Amino acid sequence: MVGVEGMAKLGQIKRYLSYMLSYNLNIPLRYPHEVNFQMTNRCPLRCKMCEIWKLNANPKKELSVDVMKRIMDECRDLGINYISFVGGEALVRRKDTLELVGYANSKGLHTTIVSNAYFLDEKVCEKLLDVGLNRLALSLDGAKRETHDFIRGRGNYDKVIEAAKTILKLRKKKQIKVDFTSVVMSYNFRELVDIYWLGKKIGVDQVFYQAVVLDNTFKNFDYNEEVWINGEDLEDLKSIIKKLISLKRQDDFIFNSVEYLRSIPEYFEKRGNFKFGACLAGFMNLNIDPYGNISVCGLGPNLNVRDRRISDLWTHEEFSKTRSLIKRCKRPCLMLCYEKFGIRDMFKHLIS
Repeated sequence: MVGVEGMAKLGQIKRYLSYMLSYNLNIPLRYPHEVNFQMTNRCPLRCKMCEIWKLNANPKKELSVDVMKRIMDECRDLGINYISFVGGEALVRRKDTLELVGYANSKGLHTTIVSNAYFLDEKVCEKLLDVGLNRLALSLDGAKRETHDFIRGRGNYDKVIEAAKTILKLRKKKQIKVDFTSVVMSYNFRELVDIYWLGKKIGVDQVFYQAVVLDNTFKNFDYNEEVWINGEDLEDLKSIIKKLISLKRQDDFIFNSVEYLRSIPEYFEKRGNFKFGACLAGFMNLNIDPYGNISVCGLGPNLNVRDRRISDLWTHEEFSKTRSLIKRCKRPCLMLCYEKFGIRDMFKHLIS
């Protein structure tokens, strides 16, 4: 007999297969699994692998709390249960983000905040628990202070570690999960295993590994960028990834699938010739930029949530055109938000 956990896994497989069918037919057979609110392009850090802070932010034109609440009401009615708040740095808009998390919680929606911890003092951590945040994903790009701070900025390592410890200390019986997310790049790939063990030591729930995207504004792709892993370093990367795969097979502390981990060295080695299955961007997720525009990797559509309902946007002709562009997209990509789970891996996970 299949237990509760087995039924949940069967539900995951059913959902994934329905999105795959949507992809092949280029017809959205179901609404997105998750809606991502990019709260702002503003950020206090100047990370070496990120271009978003270079965009011209216009706080006065960012979506209002009332509009985002209306969208969350629509999500609930459509059966979309997962909401993420990202940036820039979402907590630049601390008051708004906290209010929105509380509102989502009151509607029974599952919430995630992705944060660099810059604003996460004990008071803000307590408020995150009070409003019912379900998951906090903290960006950690080095097991060593000097590595992380070189990438993200002086003093940030201590903020991340302290924020994780504070939430874990305060959460008690709360259901909030705390994760580390690490961007894999030339500056830190030799510390990926150490990040795993650091996460274990501190007591976070999982570690996520995200292969670096050369330009997360989708305007420039230069494989000679210093963040890219090239040349002789690729052999070292392969050895490190083998160690991560071995650790992954011991437990589920590493979020990524074995298939994803195995593809990381190939991603860096093949550069523009890399391809990793069908991309479900625009099928599984709905991304809303700070000004209400629907944005899928810079490919459109030219639609805005201010004047249309989610149900209308999702089935709009312009969105259909964007999905066609996604299917023809040649960009090398291992973005976690669009991870392509292997069907074989999913069934192996179910059986286990």
